[in-house]
Amino acid sequence: MTGDAAAVEAPAVDAPATRRSPVTNGRLAFAAGLTLLAILAIGLLPTILREQTRDWIAYEQAADRLTNGEPLYVFELANPDKEYYLYPPPTAAIWAAIGSPEGLFAIKVLALVGVAALMVVVAPHARQRDRWVAAGALAAAALLAPSDLHDLVLGNVMALFVGAVAISVARPGWLGSSVLGTVCAVALKPAIGPYLLWLAFRRPRDFVRTLAVGLAVSVAFAVVVGPGRYVEYLEALPRMSVLVGLPSGNVGLSAVSPALALAGVVFAYVATIWAGIRLDPGRGAALAIAACLLAQPSIGFNYAGLLLPAVVMLWSADRVAGFVAILAVPLVTVVSPPAASLLVMALAALRVGERLGIVREPATVAAPSANPG
Repeated sequence: MTGDAAAVEAPAVDAPATRRSPVTNGRLAFAAGLTLLAILAIGLLPTILREQTRDWIAYEQAADRLTNGEPLYVFELANPDKEYYLYPPPTAAIWAAIGSPEGLFAIKVLALVGVAALMVVVAPHARQRDRWVAAGALAAAALLAPSDLHDLVLGNVMALFVGAVAISVARPGWLGSSVLGTVCAVALKPAIGPYLLWLAFRRPRDFVRTLAVGLAVSVAFAVVVGPGRYVEYLEALPRMSVLVGLPSGNVGLSAVSPALALAGVVFAYVATIWAGIRLDPGRGAALAIAACLLAQPSIGFNYAGLLLPAVVMLWSADRVAGFVAILAVPLVTVVSPPAASLLVMALAALRVGERLGIVREPATVAAPSANPG
């Protein structure tokens, strides 16, 4: 079943449950999750604000090299003030034209607000007023999540992927595909691989749309900056593994050992393939999105922002597992984002609610704005 053209593949949340339980109460889940995120945000914000790294400096330096006709990808840094640039040419081109720290901050806030698109997953048949409440709560959760706050301070672009994945999984068709395809074309990260693979299995039309949009955006930028910059990018890709061994700010598996990091990458993709074949869309999407944190050996704390759409998808499919994730994942994330990723993946695979008899069966929910074209 593809279902990617006219429906959101998510469990219906108003179907009768096999057994009543407080954890199936959406209001309780939202209240518990927002309260926990607010407490963590207040407690961790002083530490987050002490972050000295500003990733946008790498975009600025790359923009200068692009403007001056110099090599875009430099792996022998002249001095400690220089930064590695590891993105496709569009990031540098956009920064050279209109980039600024303030503009990047504003765009990322808008992207995080875009997480509100998941309201069609958590409240597919709710009244309009309740949908707006759900949308506001989801946007607030994205803005309160410590990992997203870290991304806003750090000046990275991970918040763009958080919003793009949320919109993609919630809005099948050209809307979600266009957003995700554009973000991938501008600032592709290896971490997004498992989710794209899941799209290929469960919503192949959306995968093709995403690929087509990404290619179209890349061609447009190739016309602007010259195709030679993309050749340079492809030649530089093998050398971008330079970050795997950097300890500063790395909370990924490569910080433990290279062998464990390699095993994590393999496990992320194998688990995603299994989820695409065996799990329903809600659990499968949750597992694939969470696997993104294992697919890139070196990640920052800000990458954990992807766990928000993963937890929302899990809760929509399995209220018990989702409620456990709502309470546990933010706390585990503070200790280890990869461990939090594994927790979500395990909860998605184990079908906790189904075993306890209080899970709702998956169903296809019509998306009001999905366009079959």
